Amino acid sequence: MLCARPLWLLAASPRWSPLRLVMDLSSVVSRLDALAPPALAESWDNVGLLVEPTPPHQVRRILLTNDVTEEVLEEALGGGAHLLLSYHPPIFKPLKRLTCGPWKERLMVRALEGRLAVYSPHTACDALANGVNAWLGRALGPCVSVPLRPSTALSHPGGYSHVLEVRGDLPEAMLSRVSALQGACVRTYPLRGQDQGDARVRLSCSQKALLQALAILKEDPEVYKGVELLALQK
Repeated sequence: MLCARPLWLLAASPRWSPLRLVMDLSSVVSRLDALAPPALAESWDNVGLLVEPTPPHQVRRILLTNDVTEEVLEEALGGGAHLLLSYHPPIFKPLKRLTCGPWKERLMVRALEGRLAVYSPHTACDALANGVNAWLGRALGPCVSVPLRPSTALSHPGGYSHVLEVRGDLPEAMLSRVSALQGACVRTYPLRGQDQGDARVRLSCSQKALLQALAILKEDPEVYKGVELLALQK
């Protein structure tokens, strides 16, 4: 994980998150895409990698924020950030030019000049199981929630067709076996809310990796009880 809290719980003020290891931008983007698949975003939204410095671009420091403002951008550049991870995308409509006039254009010019990548998950985070929408819904108290409009998104651009989630911590040996599957990306993140475990393991995977992962998880009936499956439909 890149941060201790889910992205949708970030305050408006930015938060720094240094990576333990230097990673190429493409690797960071792949992991962010696996965490919140862009295919789940609304059609009107603009998510994913929005600003990409000329490769190679190594990422060591990430600034997390709710919105990109001039103050946030200056803090990112002044603090030596390599990636600005913003919940709301700073670019919605296509920009016809990049000048130092309008503030949105000015921000993108400064980001490119400072070799600062910009990534936004926005409604992809909203649509996740236990994402923004589920978090907001818990404010209503105990209830049953169902999607107003089931996703008809294309499969994940990285080749993932399913997202499999397991409530609670997996045994270390089982987690290692699942993580080693080709065509799978595993993430563990904390849960907040009543009547839930301390953590949840999310596996973004291809059809082949899904079948292999399910076979491994079935070896422990208690673990298998907590499995939830989301298909990214075509």
